[in-house]
Amino acid sequence: MQSIKFNKKFFWDYDISDQDLKKEDVLIFYISRVLNNGAIKDVKEIPIELIDKYIDRLNLSSKVRKFWEWYLKA
Repeated sequence: MQSIKFNKKFFWDYDISDQDLKKEDVLIFYISRVLNNGAIKDVKEIPIELIDKYIDRLNLSSKVRKFWEWYLKA
């Protein structure tokens, strides 16, 4: 799994341990949170390869999903 720097501000309502950050489902949850709620500087921290790999499993708003599906096809 590709390593990324987690910003714990996106886990405002969860107590996430460093061990949890190694789990794929937590990674997917984190990417979803960043894409839905992050500023552009936060989104840039997520490798495009991970967004592409997990796009079907991300919990995204319809507008965010529509953008990323368009972007990944471009």
